[in-house]
Amino acid sequence: MTLRTPSRRLVAALALAVLAVLPAAPAAAQNADAVARRLRERFAAVRSFQADFVQTVSGRQIRGTLAVRGDAFRIELPEQTLVSDGRTLWSYTRADRQVIVQDYERDAVGFSIGQVFTDWGSQFRTTGASRATLAGVAHDVLALVPRETGSSVRDVTLYVRTSDAVPTRVRVHDVNGQTLAFDLSNVRLNPRLASNTFTFRPPSGVEVVDLRS
Repeated sequence: MTLRTPSRRLVAALALAVLAVLPAAPAAAQNADAVARRLRERFAAVRSFQADFVQTVSGRQIRGTLAVRGDAFRIELPEQTLVSDGRTLWSYTRADRQVIVQDYERDAVGFSIGQVFTDWGSQFRTTGASRATLAGVAHDVLALVPRETGSSVRDVTLYVRTSDAVPTRVRVHDVNGQTLAFDLSNVRLNPRLASNTFTFRPPSGVEVVDLRS
């Protein structure tokens, strides 16, 4: 059985996805502070969320589901389950019947999808705003850059539905020139989550590799 260490491949699956973005309608400039303020007000009371997503990597689409509460998350992919309670990270690969357990390091991820709904304002500052139409639906588009220097993220583009301020697409450009993103759908805010959502119990007979310090 091969041990697959959760490096860049895992980090991408945790929070990001390569996405070929369809051309949007011509964008119109608007006040970035107003859009940012509306988004902050909309999600001031959001503590958790669930969503479906489509991840596209080199032309291959992968569908999955995610649940997020602060730094804790659960991502279900066809071949892999990724779970963190904010301190420990479990990565279960079904084909290998192997679970890798390690310390969860938020800084190693670079950008967490949960920040879109919770504390993005503390991590990023706005540099501009525009409007675009995605699949016939009007969106506000917010441009963000990290507040701290030395981040692996160069900038973030956040697409927010104009009608209800719900994010549906996140694009991230890293310092290496790679474009990463999620397409979100069926977003549920503050859902009732089971108590074991952000913990993982390995199935019987699965190899467990504990890399925690």
